Amino acid sequence: MTMVKPEVLTTADAGEAMTEVARMLVAGDVTPLRCVLLPAELFRRHGYLLLHYPRLHRVAADGAEPLSSDARRELGSLLDSSGAEDVVGAYEALTRDSALSPAELESRCRQSGIHRLGSGSYASVTEVNRRRTIVLNGFLPALTAGYTDASALVGLFECHSPREIGDLRAGLLGTLDPTTAEPASLRGALGALVRRRQGVTLSEGRNGVHLSAGHLEGMVQAWRYFATADGRGLQSTVLGRSLAGLGAPMTAVAALAADHNVPEESGHTVAPHGATENLRRDEVLDHVRRWTVAGRNSSA
Repeated sequence: MTMVKPEVLTTADAGEAMTEVARMLVAGDVTPLRCVLLPAELFRRHGYLLLHYPRLHRVAADGAEPLSSDARRELGSLLDSSGAEDVVGAYEALTRDSALSPAELESRCRQSGIHRLGSGSYASVTEVNRRRTIVLNGFLPALTAGYTDASALVGLFECHSPREIGDLRAGLLGTLDPTTAEPASLRGALGALVRRRQGVTLSEGRNGVHLSAGHLEGMVQAWRYFATADGRGLQSTVLGRSLAGLGAPMTAVAALAADHNVPEESGHTVAPHGATENLRRDEVLDHVRRWTVAGRNSSA
C-alpha cells in the first residue's frame, strides 16, 4: 500500500500529485491496481488514521505500557543516560502544561532529537512543566491536526510488484526527509513537484508519502481500504489467501491488524508489524503462521 498524505493533496492539486505518484510507481516496477481519494477529515473522523498507525497512537496515548521488549530496553538505556525524571506519552505531556500546544510539543521534541525505540515507538528528552521528561511520540498530536483541514485529501494506492518491500523502501520510497531524497524516488519527485507547483517544502515530519513497512501491514491496509466495506475478509487479499491455505486461523490473523505485542518463545514480546518489516513474503508467512497457529497471539 502507498499512502499519499494531506500535506501534498488539496482539492485543487490532488490530480497532479496523484498522477506523479502513479508515474513514479510504474517507473519503479510497481503496478497500481486501484486507488481511492478520501477527505482527510473523514479519514481522521472515521478512525482510519488511528488504524493506519495503531502503535504510534497507542504509545502516544498510553505511554510506555504498550512498548515491546526491545523498545523497553531502549527506553531504559535512554532513561539512564538522560537523567530524565519521568516518561509520558504525548497526550499526557499536553495535559501537564496547559500552555503547551501540539505544534510546540512537536517543535520541542524535534529540536531535542527523536530517538527510535522500536516499531512505532519514538522518544524525545525535553522539558514539560519545568521537569526533564521523556515524551513518547511527541510529534503525533500535531501530525493528527494535519488531517483536520477541510481542503485536504488522503490518497491510497493498492499496488503489486515483483520487487520485495525492503527493496522498494530502500530504493523507490526515498529518505525520510524529502529534501535529501533522490530525485528519482517517490519522496524526492513528489517533494520537487509540490515545491514547484504549490510552494510547499516537505520535511521529515511531513514527508508526503508512506509505503507499507511490510507484507503484513500492507495486507491489513489493503483489506481495510478496499474490502471491508463490501463485507469481505482477509482472504480477499493475496497474502490472506496464502495464510488461509497454510491453515492459519484467520480470526487470529485479523487480530494482528491492531499491532498488539505478541510473545516469542524467548519470553520477549515483539510488535508484529515491526517484526515483519522489510521481510520477504515467505518469511512473513512463517512468522504469522507461527504466531497464530501456536495460539500465542496476545492483546498485551
